[in-house]
Amino acid sequence: MQTVQQVTVARQRAEEPEASAGKETKIAVVIPTMNEPAVGKVIGEARQSLKGYALEVVVVDKSVDDTPEKATEAGARVIAQERSGYGDAYVLGFGHVPPDTKVVVTIDGDYTYDPREISLLIDPILRGDADLVLGNRFAHMDRGAMALRNRFGNRVITGTINLLFGLRLKDSQTGFRALRAGALRQLELESDGMPFASEMIIDAHRKGLHIAEVPVSYRRRIGQAKMKAYRDGSLIIGLVLLMAQRYNPLTIFLPIGLLTMLGGIVLWAIVIQEWLSTGTINRLASVAGGTLLFLTGVQIIIFGVLTSIIISVRSGR
Repeated sequence: MQTVQQVTVARQRAEEPEASAGKETKIAVVIPTMNEPAVGKVIGEARQSLKGYALEVVVVDKSVDDTPEKATEAGARVIAQERSGYGDAYVLGFGHVPPDTKVVVTIDGDYTYDPREISLLIDPILRGDADLVLGNRFAHMDRGAMALRNRFGNRVITGTINLLFGLRLKDSQTGFRALRAGALRQLELESDGMPFASEMIIDAHRKGLHIAEVPVSYRRRIGQAKMKAYRDGSLIIGLVLLMAQRYNPLTIFLPIGLLTMLGGIVLWAIVIQEWLSTGTINRLASVAGGTLLFLTGVQIIIFGVLTSIIISVRSGR
């Protein structure tokens, strides 16, 4: 299992940029918005946090209120989103990041994250210790900032990703992230919805990029929540399983194969118990069914192993 670096940082460092960085270091902050009354506050505090860097704020907007005007007044470059979706907004925003950018930061426009903590995320990248840094919201979460349903869903999704891909993440669904620009260009991101966040982590892990987590604050949102918990949660789990099947198939085929074999063994056990009790075997269907299930399970595991070998050879690992 690959250990995800858990970076412990002094919270007061979030108030000042790294002393060794200067105006030649360009940071881009990408913010997807849809009717966000606090967007001006987010942009203003992001600028204050990164005043020691060359900064570009890109807002990808699909609002029907005055959000784009507020973002423009705060100094952001606003890009209108014609399509829909969380992932689509970020892919569009990444496409408008200046080519000389060193680090790309993602943050929501609802003020749930503290923009003054951006430097906590970018410091490991600027030091060369990480390619992708995730802000762990569970480290400093305000009471009531996340519904119990969403907490449970996050744990399930994060646990699934950890199990299938050998990671040790604490918060896979955080929207507060920093990426080395060169690493971002290596990623192949296809999802246009909420599964985008998981896809980024899985693809980064698959490409051997170094992932780290830092503790960040999380508070009640300003404005209406956009995520549909049950719909988006099921889509995220579906994408995680699909990517596991595509890139690490043994993690899917092995448990299925073992469960199938176990079903065969259970049928055999029933037959053996009958034989020990009566000295005869009348459940011939159970014998045949148990044998079929056991052999099918073996074949499923062999198929998973062979598929994993083929994928490893094709990817050069």
